[in-house]
Amino acid sequence: MIDIVPRYDLSRCNTLRLPGVAERAAIVTTVDDLQRVIERERGAVRVLGGGSNVVVRERVSGCVVFPRIGGIRVEEEPRGRALVRVGAGVRWHDLVRFCIGQRLNGIENLALIPGLVGAAPIQNIGAYGVELDTVFDHLVAVSCRDGGVHRLDRAACAFGYRDSRFRRADADAFVIVEVVLRLSRTYAPHIDYPDVREEALRIGKLDSAARLAEAVIRVRRRKLPDPRSVPNAGSFFKNPIVSRAQFDSLRERIDRLLGYDAAGGVKLAAARLIDAAGWKGRRLGRAGVWGRQPLVLVNLGGARASDVLALADAIASDVRDRYAVELELEPRLLGED
Repeated sequence: MIDIVPRYDLSRCNTLRLPGVAERAAIVTTVDDLQRVIERERGAVRVLGGGSNVVVRERVSGCVVFPRIGGIRVEEEPRGRALVRVGAGVRWHDLVRFCIGQRLNGIENLALIPGLVGAAPIQNIGAYGVELDTVFDHLVAVSCRDGGVHRLDRAACAFGYRDSRFRRADADAFVIVEVVLRLSRTYAPHIDYPDVREEALRIGKLDSAARLAEAVIRVRRRKLPDPRSVPNAGSFFKNPIVSRAQFDSLRERIDRLLGYDAAGGVKLAAARLIDAAGWKGRRLGRAGVWGRQPLVLVNLGGARASDVLALADAIASDVRDRYAVELELEPRLLGED
């Protein structure tokens, strides 16, 4: 028997600690339980994982489902590779630690990213030169329409930069229950990003995924606030992609502006744009910009979704007016005010 709880308080279920109430909510630990909830709710379900990349509004209609399906299995493959099958309810950082312990390489740059594994494909998580899609094999998802089980490979997921089909036409169409990665036993470090490279030099020889992950963890802890003490949702804006000509023009106006080659042009460091516009450390009402990383917006106490989104809109409008660059939100919005 699945326990479906009415008027479920979501304030402790999102890392921004924003107040919100779900019309109904259910915690599911098996695919069968999930299918029963979908059948009972006639498809009116919304998914909330670890709550680390979401802005929760005051009211969420329908039934909010918390997938808590666990388990990690390794299947060896030829040529020093392996498939890693992971339940959607596993904490992402726990998976990184597990893979490092098993000498499986490929996701060490993604260490300390908050949230659950099931959310990782939705935004194609990435950090310091590595994105999920580079090690992704396929996922298993349950249709919110009829409870059918689907296997979706990389092409079917339509990954993009912090994007996938699950953020667009198929938002709330599926519940991801398992993610399968293809990892390697050959260590091939990615240390292209200056912050990681500099931290690597402090540590010394980076001869293992464990040491590279440690460098990444040190950088993240130095720059990003711990959501347990400072409520936040991580990076609030995607790094924008502009033309090479626009990047060259902006670099003449903004010192230390970094850019990386990307499909369609040059990917800019959004944090540098926000900093140059003078937003680092500023506040607007009950929401503020983190003083060590301007991509991060924080709840200063008692903020609601409307406060955080008002601050985000003010930042985006200012950057647009100053630099003619559009900033796009990274977290997804859940519910209505």
